[in-house]
Amino acid sequence: MDIQLQKPYVVKEIEKHYDVVTNIGFTGELEGNILYSFTENVAKDIVNNMMDGMMKVEEINDMAISAIGELGNMVSGSIGTNLEKYGYNIIVTPPSVFTGKIVKVNSKGAIIEFPVYVSGDNQMDLYFIYREIHKKS
Repeated sequence: MDIQLQKPYVVKEIEKHYDVVTNIGFTGELEGNILYSFTENVAKDIVNNMMDGMMKVEEINDMAISAIGELGNMVSGSIGTNLEKYGYNIIVTPPSVFTGKIVKVNSKGAIIEFPVYVSGDNQMDLYFIYREIHKKS
């Protein structure tokens, strides 16, 4: 699966229409959430790509939700590993996958949006919502 990350930017809040959203929380020296947001068609394309032809997903069913959650797990684990290189140790939670139409998030911390293209022109949005926890000496 080819993943291309675009230049991130800071947003004040998230208020968009998405069909599928994966939420993974994290705690540690940073705390917050990582959101992976897709249209239904992009989610189905990603899942079909992950299945590599073993089965065709025609709808967002339990199998598709499980695969989307696992994708979030893999990417979030990689983000956690890379943050550790910069001195930020975090622990990620298991994914929660939501289906619906509207996502609205505001935060007292920062929200960084990463437009991501998966396997060509399938766009998903990755949001890194965090605040730094000050270490006690």
